[in-house]
Amino acid sequence: MGDGNSEQDNITENGKELDEKAEVNSEKQGSHCKLLAASHSEKSLNSHNQSNEEPPCKQFKSSVNINGDYTNEKFITKFKEHWNNSKPFLFNNSELIVKPFKVTILPNFIEDNFLLTKIREEFNEIEWHKRNMDLYEFLQSSDLKHLGSSKYISIFYKFLEEIAMKWISDITGLELVKVSATCSLYGDTDYLLVHDDQQEDRMVAFILYLTEPDWKESYGGNLQLLNKNEFNEPLDVVRDIFPSNNQFVFFQVTNDSYHQVSEVTSKNNCRLSINGWFHSKLPPIFQAPLYNPPTNGIFSQHFISPQEADIDLSDWISEEYLDDKTAEDIQAHIEENSEISLCSYFKQVVIQTILEELKIDGIHWTQVGPPNRFLYSKLEEKNLPHTLERLLLLFKSEQMFDLLKKYTDLDLKCLKYEMQKWTPGNYMLLSDYDWAERNELDLILYLGCTDPNSVIGGRTMYVSVEDEVQQAFITVEPQENNLNIIFRDTARFTKYFSKQSTCKCFYMLICSYSE
Repeated sequence: MGDGNSEQDNITENGKELDEKAEVNSEKQGSHCKLLAASHSEKSLNSHNQSNEEPPCKQFKSSVNINGDYTNEKFITKFKEHWNNSKPFLFNNSELIVKPFKVTILPNFIEDNFLLTKIREEFNEIEWHKRNMDLYEFLQSSDLKHLGSSKYISIFYKFLEEIAMKWISDITGLELVKVSATCSLYGDTDYLLVHDDQQEDRMVAFILYLTEPDWKESYGGNLQLLNKNEFNEPLDVVRDIFPSNNQFVFFQVTNDSYHQVSEVTSKNNCRLSINGWFHSKLPPIFQAPLYNPPTNGIFSQHFISPQEADIDLSDWISEEYLDDKTAEDIQAHIEENSEISLCSYFKQVVIQTILEELKIDGIHWTQVGPPNRFLYSKLEEKNLPHTLERLLLLFKSEQMFDLLKKYTDLDLKCLKYEMQKWTPGNYMLLSDYDWAERNELDLILYLGCTDPNSVIGGRTMYVSVEDEVQQAFITVEPQENNLNIIFRDTARFTKYFSKQSTCKCFYMLICSYSE
C-alpha cells in the first residue's frame, strides 16, 4: 500500500514491477527512534534485551477480534450500501472516502490494545531491511509468514488470513484468496513517493498503524491521496490521512489509486505499521495512463544543434580548465572512469551574478510532472536576465562543443537541456524513459548549495535498470560550481530532496549531449 502497500518487497509504479530495483546505499545510519511508549521500558531499534515473559497481570489470549462497532449488522449493512454505490459514509469516527478513490478509515480497529503493545515490542527483535531507491526510503521486515519466531506478529498474521480477509471480502463483495504483509518502520527523512500499487493479483491494500498515541501532525508520515488529470495521471494531494495508533485503512487497488507517504520529520519518533495486500484469484485488469512526453527539455526528443555565439570562454570558465594539458588530463580520467567532477569550474563573479539573476521575481518557473515520474520546476526561457541567458547560450555554443571534444574525444552533434529549480519535496524518478535509446554525455552544474552538508538527498545517481538489486555506479553530490561530466550508458534519477535539509533551494543545470 502506498502507505503500506508499496511498503512491500515488490513495489510498483503504474503497474510496472520495481522489485528493489535501483536499491542504493543510504546516507543515514540506523534509526534510533523509540518504539515503545514511555509507560513501558524505553527501547530503541538497536535494543535486543527484551524479556519474553508475559506480565503477571495479563496473559494474552491467542485470538484477535475486530472492534465490535465494525462487525455489527447495522454497520455492515450501511457500509455495503455506501460502498456499492460509491457514496461517502460516516459512522462514529469511521469513514468511507470515495474521492479521489474509495478508501476506508477505521479507528480503534483491534479490540485489545495489549496486542499492539506486544507487537511494538517485537519490532525491536525482528530483522529490518533497508529499502532505498528512487521511489522510497524506509525499513521493512520480511513477509509476516516468515516471522514465526515473533509470537504476536504471527498471531496478527493469522488474524489477517482467517478473520480480516473474510470480513473485508464480505463488506466489499471482492473475492480475496490470500494475504501478503510486512512490518514497516519510517524514521527521520524516510518517505514513499507517488505510486498506484498495481501489480499482478493485488486487490485490496491495507495498513494498521502502530504509532505512539502522542504522534503529532508535525512528524509527517501521513497517507496522502492524489486526484488525477484528464490523462488519468496523478495530479495533486487532495486528502491526508493521519497515522493514528490502532487505525486500520484499506482501499481497492485500481487504475487511479495514487497515493504516497509524506516524509517523516521527527528525529526521535518512528512511524510503525503492518501493511500489505489482500490478493484476488485472478489478476485484475489494469490500464496504464496515457503519458504525453514533454516537447522540450531533458526527457523530450527535441535536440538542439551547436549555435554560433559571440562568447569568449575565458570570460566565464576558470583559466585552468581551458589549458590544453588540463584538457588531456580530463580526457584520460573520463576514459578510465566515465566521469569527472571539475571544482570551481566557472569564475566566482559569474556564479554570483547567475545566482542573483535566478532569484529575480520576473523570471518564470513551470512545475514539471506528473508526480509519479518527477516533481521539480523548470526555467521558462522568456525575457531572461542578460548573464543567465548568456550562460545557457554558452552550453549550446560551438565553442562549448569544441571544448567538450577536447575533454572527451567525442564528436558531439546536439544537446537537450534544462535549468531546474529544486525545493524540499522535489525528486526525479527512473520512470519508463528509454534510457537505452542512446548513450549521452551529461553535464550537471549545481548552484545555490555552498555547503553540501546542508542538502539531504538531492543527489543525482546513475544506475542500471536491468539488475534486480542495484548500486549506484556514479553519484553526483549537489556541490556548488562543480561541473560534473558523465558519459551515461545507464539510467539516471535524482533523490528526493528532504524537508529536513537546512538548504531550502538549489538550482541544477543539466545538459545531455549526443553524438
